[in-house]
Amino acid sequence: MLQPEAILNQALQGPLPEDWRMFNGQGRPLGLAIFSALFAFIFVALLQLALLFFLGPFGVLSWLVTTPAHIPAGIQPALHATNWQNFVPSLLHLSMFFWLLPVLVALLTALLEYRRGHRVRTSVLILTPEGVVQCMSYASASGRRFKILDFAEVQKLALHMRSNDDSSQAHIWLDVQRLNGRNDRWPIDSRYGSVEQIVQTIIENHALYAARGPRAAL
Repeated sequence: MLQPEAILNQALQGPLPEDWRMFNGQGRPLGLAIFSALFAFIFVALLQLALLFFLGPFGVLSWLVTTPAHIPAGIQPALHATNWQNFVPSLLHLSMFFWLLPVLVALLTALLEYRRGHRVRTSVLILTPEGVVQCMSYASASGRRFKILDFAEVQKLALHMRSNDDSSQAHIWLDVQRLNGRNDRWPIDSRYGSVEQIVQTIIENHALYAARGPRAAL
């Protein structure tokens, strides 16, 4: 049976055995956080503007086209300069409350995306002759999360690939048939580099393992 902690520690400390392959997670957590925060800020701000202008009788658009009292009832201008002159100071007066929600949403989004990107950067995929060990957040001993594919429990591996019509990116995964009859899916994540190389190595390692029979796992 695979011992993920021992495999991870050996891979991180080195030297790496010749028949092992290690793929580090890739990504830019800071850039991802900034981009996501800007997108969230703009989206929420535009949504608030839309609600402000078009929502109900209290919308700003309704206020702007209201006829002032000193204009005869028979004249209905579509838009009045007087109201526009009052609109800008009113918007500036409410600016603190208007921008509060977009700023908070942007900060929260940046924090979540940075943490997610950091987990990607501190993740590793280790391919061994006995199986596969994936670890997220390996930098924190208490926060490590392992995903294991132990060849001793696998009867058959089948490669699947699906591409969307509107996208050039293909989704690749392995269908895993286990000895206990359970079937599950092992997705191949492009964050670790070449998906083709990873898939080929896993399938070759499993074929060699099945050909020689089980041996003592690390």
